[in-house]
Amino acid sequence: MKYLWEAELRRFVKFIKNMPTANLPFLIFLYILFWLINFSSTLVIGNVESSRSLTAANMLGYVVWFFAMFSISSIAQNMEDERMQGTFEHLHLSSVDIKSIFLVRALIHALESILIIVIFVLIVGLIHRVVVFTNIYSLLVLLILLPGLYGFAFFLAGLVLMMRSKEAKNWLAILIYVLLVPLLIPERILSPAVREIFSYFPMFQSVMMLRKLNIDKIPLNLMEVDFVKLVITSILFFVIGLLIFDIADKKAKKKGILGMY
Repeated sequence: MKYLWEAELRRFVKFIKNMPTANLPFLIFLYILFWLINFSSTLVIGNVESSRSLTAANMLGYVVWFFAMFSISSIAQNMEDERMQGTFEHLHLSSVDIKSIFLVRALIHALESILIIVIFVLIVGLIHRVVVFTNIYSLLVLLILLPGLYGFAFFLAGLVLMMRSKEAKNWLAILIYVLLVPLLIPERILSPAVREIFSYFPMFQSVMMLRKLNIDKIPLNLMEVDFVKLVITSILFFVIGLLIFDIADKKAKKKGILGMY
């Protein structure tokens, strides 16, 4: 376990050193995608104040989507890459169990995603002259969200592990962009029944809470039910995701389908 941490921390240090140049194209891509989304949304807004509020609301959904994208990439897509390269079986020969390997990788990826999103939020704030996060408790909401997102990623990894299809990675990429749509929909246009269903999914619940905190200026102590629901669902998603991945991994080893060939 010690060597695993050392290897991942070395990669993290290398990531920080190469960040200014290596991640510039990625930041440009993120901003272009956000600009297109925001421009499409603001076409129906006539005044500047409403436009700025919409930009902030879109950005909050975009931030959660970014963390979801990074979590799926760090576990489900990373595992699929290992399978395609034929190295996934080798990970099982390590003295460290496979869940621990991906958990450590996920933690380091989470730190990388936080660094990128902080820079991105600052860029958007300067360009659009909008303060996205106005409530310090937004950080708490995002931290509670992370276990749920990585649990969801482990769940997807478990499903992909049982698939022999080489198109699994393509389906994961499609899913990442499909998730962007509901995260950008203003909850006020949703029916109470749909909002209630969405509230049991950590990523959607966190977006609704972030908008209440930063746009509607509702204090966290008036959202006790929402907060408790986010904590419980995030923990459940994490535990269930790990269990599904563990079951799928054991079945894959038994059937001899850890690799693609």
